[in-house]
Amino acid sequence: MKRNVILGLVGLLAVSWLAAVNDMVSIPKKIKEHIEKAQIFEEKQIYVDAVDEYQGALEYDKGNVELSLKMAEDYLAYGEDSKFISTCQSVAEANQSDTSALNTLMEYYKDNAQEDRAVRYLKSFTKSYPENENAQKWLKKLQGTYSRIYCQYAQLSGLYNDSMVVEEETESGVLYGVADIEGRELAECKYKEAHPYSEDGYALVLRDNDTYAYVDRDGLARKAPDECYKDLGLLNDDRVPASKDGKYGFLDENMEETTDFSWDAVSSVSNRLAAAQKKGKWAIVNQNGKAKTDYQYDDVVMDENGICSNQSVFIVKEGKSYHIVSSKGKDIGKETFDDAKAFNKDGYAAVEKNGKWGFVDVDGKLVIDCQYDDALSFSSGYAAVKQDDAWGYIDMENTMAIEPGFALATSLSSEGTAAVKLVNEDGEIWQLIQLSIFE
Repeated sequence: MKRNVILGLVGLLAVSWLAAVNDMVSIPKKIKEHIEKAQIFEEKQIYVDAVDEYQGALEYDKGNVELSLKMAEDYLAYGEDSKFISTCQSVAEANQSDTSALNTLMEYYKDNAQEDRAVRYLKSFTKSYPENENAQKWLKKLQGTYSRIYCQYAQLSGLYNDSMVVEEETESGVLYGVADIEGRELAECKYKEAHPYSEDGYALVLRDNDTYAYVDRDGLARKAPDECYKDLGLLNDDRVPASKDGKYGFLDENMEETTDFSWDAVSSVSNRLAAAQKKGKWAIVNQNGKAKTDYQYDDVVMDENGICSNQSVFIVKEGKSYHIVSSKGKDIGKETFDDAKAFNKDGYAAVEKNGKWGFVDVDGKLVIDCQYDDALSFSSGYAAVKQDDAWGYIDMENTMAIEPGFALATSLSSEGTAAVKLVNEDGEIWQLIQLSIFE
């Protein structure tokens, strides 16, 4: 009896095993049947049912990338874009060695002018999977894509401290104000003259009664020097360059004199450093006007806001050539240049040799050969360069991130925006752009 029971159990196990084997053999057949049915539905453009068939096939082969992407394409075919995207994302994240899902998703974003969404996803993806080379390649490829930001102003300046001077034409003439990196008004366009906001948080304006004032980011006047001071500059490091009776010196944040007014010219202060000129020669000075070098330089390179000491180094001219020096006047590097533009707060400075522009770092090393028709110094990882009468942007590896196509271009803000001039059938217009990689 016992032997019969054992034999019975063995028989049942054998039957179960045979059934399992038969099921395993039939699985590829079932997958094939689902795929064939899906293809028939696709030919009839019945994509909802085609999706159901692919889902049925995936029940037997859950990790099949090709089936998952066919299903994703059918989602897209009947307007379920969100399901297409989520499917591609899930497949890409679950199959790091397979590039097809991520490539499919990126091409979708490109075809639909949604590079900003692509960049946002890639940033999240590369954070989770930093070793994924395909994602890194896509991020590099999309870095130069940009969107346009609506801006109401006819004229824009370069961005400085995430602000820019804007102008409006009125019946009484051109008036100036200050806007932020998205074109929102900070200081109303009602001034005869305006400057961007400084590191200390104030913008210099010239009012309609020909008096200067410094306004805060609410557009309210907060500081005003006596009328005897002219040619004021940015308020940085609690110092203001100004002139009185034809000579220059520095005021403090309370608009009180902190130095003698004995120079022929001075720069704005940055990093508690500046430059001052006497009898045609320039010296490096500190914020209190104390000379740190002899008056030996024929010129000191300044940016459009009168600053020459970003990154605490200077580009000076002696004789016919320019070179880099420290705050104490010590030569940095051996390179000399025919012309140069001041360093911004970060990145390389633009320099010129033999009519072409390249870039130098703060150690005086020529890091990008002189090859462009014109250039601006780097800011926020990018620099505007000119080729064949058009401006574009390169990254710090000298890769053309945005192909030349602008009539003029300016430096990028910390948030990846820039003011550019475009040419269209209506003439030249100024536009704010936003690089997708910063969004």
